[in-house]
Amino acid sequence: MKTLENNFFLAISWFSLFFLSALCAQKAHSEKLFKNNEQKTETKLSAIKDPVDFQDSIPEKNPFPEFRLNGYFKILPSFRNSKALEKGLFDNLIHNRLNLRVNFNEKWTTYGSLRTRHFVGGTVREFPFFKDFLDTDFGYFDLSWIIWSGNNFAVHSTIDRFYTEYKGEKWQLRIGRQRVNWGINLVSNPNDLFNTYSFFDFDYEERPGTDALRFSYYTGDLSRFEMVIAPRESVKESVAAVYYSLNHRGYDIQLLTGYFEDRWTGGFGWAGSIKNTGFKGEFSYFRDLNPLPGIAPTNVVVATSVDHMFSNSIFLVVEYLYNQPREGREQNILLLNRPLKADNLSFTDHSIFAQARYPLSPILDIGLAGFYYPSEKSVFFSPSITGNLVENLDLLVIGQFFAGGKDSIFAEAGSLVAMALKWSF
Repeated sequence: MKTLENNFFLAISWFSLFFLSALCAQKAHSEKLFKNNEQKTETKLSAIKDPVDFQDSIPEKNPFPEFRLNGYFKILPSFRNSKALEKGLFDNLIHNRLNLRVNFNEKWTTYGSLRTRHFVGGTVREFPFFKDFLDTDFGYFDLSWIIWSGNNFAVHSTIDRFYTEYKGEKWQLRIGRQRVNWGINLVSNPNDLFNTYSFFDFDYEERPGTDALRFSYYTGDLSRFEMVIAPRESVKESVAAVYYSLNHRGYDIQLLTGYFEDRWTGGFGWAGSIKNTGFKGEFSYFRDLNPLPGIAPTNVVVATSVDHMFSNSIFLVVEYLYNQPREGREQNILLLNRPLKADNLSFTDHSIFAQARYPLSPILDIGLAGFYYPSEKSVFFSPSITGNLVENLDLLVIGQFFAGGKDSIFAEAGSLVAMALKWSF
C-alpha cells in the first residue's frame, strides 16, 4: 500500500514538472519578446550616426537559467497469443514521455523525466497481478504509481530520471535517479551492475535508471575513474562499485570491482576491432559474502560479441553469453519484459544472439534479431520495420515469436505482433 509520503511526493513531482513546463513556455515567450524588442532597437540604431556608445549601454543578456523540454507521444496496439491463453489478447498502449532539462549555469544542471502509460485490453483483464508488476520500483525511492485502474485498463506513471549534476574542470558529480551505463555489448552486459535491461522490452529505448550517487574524474582524454553508490531498502540489496577505463593500442578497456547485493564482484571489459570487424566483451565474477546453504557461492557471467558493416550496408551483430547458473528460475512470461541482474542475465546457461539490419532507404530500414538457447532447445526471432513517415513522426512494426520445449519458459511465451506510431516534440 502506498504511504502518505509517497502520494505527497507524487503530487509534488507532478506539480514541479508542470510548473517547470510552464516556465519553459514563459521563457520561450520572453525570448520572442526580447527578439522583437531587439529588432526594434536595431531600427532605432540605424538612425544614429555613431551607435557604438549606445550599444555599449545595452546590458548583455544572461542565458541562464536555460530550460529545455522535449518528449513524445506513442500509440502502440498489439496482439499476443500463446498456448497458455484460451484466446489471443488485444491490447493498446498510449505512452507519453516528458523530458525536462534545466541549466542553471555552465556547470550546474538538473534533469527529470516522467513516463506515463495507459494500458487497455486483455493483458490487464486476464492477469490481475499485471498492475503489481507495473507498480514495482527497484530504486531506493518509490517513484512508481498506478494512478487509475479498472477491470481492463490501468494508468501507470513513473519518474525514471531525476538527478542534479555539477561539472568541474576534470570531475563530475551526479546525484539522483540516473542511468549508470557500464555495459559494452548490445544485449548482454555483465559489467552493468546498476541497471540492466530487457532486450524483449522494445517500448523502452531510454532504459531503466537507478537511484545513485556518482562521482567521475577524468584522468586523461581517453581515461576516467568512477565511483557509484546505489542504496536500496537494505544493505544486502545495495550496490557500490568503482570503475576505471582507459585506451590501450586502440582498445577501450575497463576494470571494475565492488559490492553487489551481498556479493563481491570483479570484472573487466573491452571494445576494439580486428581489421574492419568490431570485437567487444565483458566478464564479471561474483562471490557471496554470506554463502547460503544449497546454493553455489560463486558464479561467472561472460559475454562477447562481433559486429561488421558489409559493403551492401547490412550491419550484423553476433553475441554469445555464458551465464553460470546458481539457482532455479521463475517460469513466468512477464519476466521476459523485466530486467534481469548482472549476475543472472539469462534464463539459461548458454545463449547465442544475432541481429541484422538493412536500410531500404534513408528513412526506412528492416531488421531481424534472434536468440538460440541450446540447453533449452528454444529459439526466439523478431522481424521489424522502422521508418520516418514525416518530420517527428516515426513508425515501428515488430513481431516477437518464441518457440521452446515443453518445460521451457518460451513454451508459454507464444508470439506478439505490435505497431508503434511515435510523435516527438
